[in-house]
Amino acid sequence: MELAWLEDFLEIVATRNFSTAAAARHISQSAFSRRIKALEAWLGTELIDRSTYPVRLSAAGTLFLPRAQDLVSEIYRVRTDCRSLFSASDAPLTFSALHTLAIYFFPQWFRKIGALATSGALRSSMEAGDFLGSIEQLSLGKCDFALVYHHPDGLPVLETGPFESIQVGSDRLILVCGCDQDGKPLYSVEETNIGGPIPYLAYSWNDGYLGKLIALILSRRPTELPLSTIYQSSLAEGLKQMAIAGAGIAWLPQICVRHDLEVGRLAQIGGPQMTIKMEIRLFRRSGNQGLRVEEFWQELQMRDAQARGTIPIRP
Repeated sequence: MELAWLEDFLEIVATRNFSTAAAARHISQSAFSRRIKALEAWLGTELIDRSTYPVRLSAAGTLFLPRAQDLVSEIYRVRTDCRSLFSASDAPLTFSALHTLAIYFFPQWFRKIGALATSGALRSSMEAGDFLGSIEQLSLGKCDFALVYHHPDGLPVLETGPFESIQVGSDRLILVCGCDQDGKPLYSVEETNIGGPIPYLAYSWNDGYLGKLIALILSRRPTELPLSTIYQSSLAEGLKQMAIAGAGIAWLPQICVRHDLEVGRLAQIGGPQMTIKMEIRLFRRSGNQGLRVEEFWQELQMRDAQARGTIPIRP
């Protein structure tokens, strides 16, 4: 029995698709299938009914699912407990964050917090991913903290779990496009200037966190915006580079395009009605998570007023 087999099983349960689950686990589909079969061989029964699409759990799989979830959570909980035995100076703080926040927010923010810390020098490690991946890392105990965007109308994943959070910054999701040689926007979303379908650079998962907020923005328009998706990426940075190249329009976190707007590589279009404010929040699991985590959290709570909006996004 291997921990990876259990995590593979939970991934196929979540996605109900072998190729999608394999991609999420960063292995080939054939290797993923072999590991699922190895788990089934170890248990002596099939867990997945492969005769349907999407695949579904067999009776044994349904029985095994809560046990697998408990086993994985307990393994990581034991690791957390063992790590809590380290001295404060030995135990690193582990973070999972959205790629955008890991690149454009975390370094400055953590340096600022580290300079204010009274519990000694802070050590950290970072795992960057998407929203659901970051939350999964936190839920399974694979990290101490998850740094993500938050909006009241976003996915309610965090509101239903055993988490607590602190707002550490703010950002905006804005609509941008590339510029011509004169610095003018290549595209327009104004009603009087729309001549046909607008090339759209979209996030890969329409049900992802930013995709949910984009749908909220579009729902506010009195008329439908004629978007034609010509490119998809799970990374905001990938969408940004396509927008700079003039391929289409994209909603991007302002924190990652601020410099490009200033130097004229990108232009904001659509005005305030095409913008939505987001909080940057640091989440942790409730309950005692070990000495180092508790000390850091207490530092944040004491300085919540100063830490909130430490790296503000200029209007």
